[in-house]
Amino acid sequence: MITPTPPRADFTLPWDDPEAPDPVTAITAARAAHGDSFAIESGGTTYWFVFAPAALESFYAIPEATASKGLADYRMLVRKLPPELFVGRRTFAHDLFGADAVTGYLPNLDAAIDAAVAALPDTTDLDVFAFARDVGHRIATSCWFGTPTPPSTLLDDLDVLDAAEAFVRPASVVAHEPDAERAAFARVVEFVEATLDAERPPGFFDVVAERWADVAADRTQYTTGIAGDLVLLHLATMTNLFAAIGWAIAWSTTHAVPDRALDDAAYEAVRLGQRSIILREVLQPFDFDDGTAPHHLERGVMLATMLPVTNLAAADDFDPARWRTRGAHHDVHATTFGHGEHRCPAQRFSVQAITRTVRALRDAYEIVGFEAAPGPLPMQIGGMARPAAPMTLRIVRRAAR
Repeated sequence: MITPTPPRADFTLPWDDPEAPDPVTAITAARAAHGDSFAIESGGTTYWFVFAPAALESFYAIPEATASKGLADYRMLVRKLPPELFVGRRTFAHDLFGADAVTGYLPNLDAAIDAAVAALPDTTDLDVFAFARDVGHRIATSCWFGTPTPPSTLLDDLDVLDAAEAFVRPASVVAHEPDAERAAFARVVEFVEATLDAERPPGFFDVVAERWADVAADRTQYTTGIAGDLVLLHLATMTNLFAAIGWAIAWSTTHAVPDRALDDAAYEAVRLGQRSIILREVLQPFDFDDGTAPHHLERGVMLATMLPVTNLAAADDFDPARWRTRGAHHDVHATTFGHGEHRCPAQRFSVQAITRTVRALRDAYEIVGFEAAPGPLPMQIGGMARPAAPMTLRIVRRAAR
């Protein structure tokens, strides 16, 4: 399916094989053995990994109609979620994050972050990533559902629907049947129906509802459509944002990052925390140069790269200062929010959420002790790394000013 045939590495991916090796370790070793271009066979699919700078520049520029990132992402997520959840969506991430929209979300961000900080005890051993997950849920439900303090039942159902398991613990979704996810979604539809009938301040919930206004006479289709849009938006937020907040708190604490450098620290936390495999499913035959020679790809090949392999090879130390030059944001070997047309549309929103959370925690609490930042969870093959172990900060609330 690739001509000429690139070198072959002999391992499988964990969503196809529960006995597969850690993908970051295996792909790093394969690159060392075979160079910047090699293929593997896993689950009946050919994956061609490329890492040369020129190849990566071309990789990010491929038209979606030629090799689709969206379809490849769908194939990853549908291992965990019911496929019908993706059908008929009318609201997408790129609809959310224009400059004016992000400015409009800032009060929601601040309210959600302040509520999460206010809910903490005056003195506590703070589990950094558990706190970051709470913040992430509050931010997402405040912005999309219009619920700054979400009911625990809604969060329980959103956690059941969490698509991140498909790439955080990929072996767990081998032959997965999404019965629990379908039941959880049905309960979210009920929550949306109740919200439609309740008084509420105007917000993005109403924007989504308006997009389904043409089917409002069919109450089931109306509420299910709104709920589907909101759930996927919420899950997209939680895929990476809460983990990025956790790493930013961890590394900015252990490295004593001053407030003025928190934006740079946010980018550095994302760079070091990235565990993303980026896939493009070939939809029509085309030629691709891997940096050494053109190759002909047939339909069905997964063209791939793996961000931690290049990010950590570029530099594995925490150094926020690298982001003070504009060129660092365009380096294909130190990737944070992506490149080209698939660059994450939530970049500005995410950096605001990360820095505002770190600053709010610092303003409210003195950090009197902390453990070292943990390493990443092994076996993850997408998104921001989850921690392999908890990280605790000993914090004491500052006296009121």
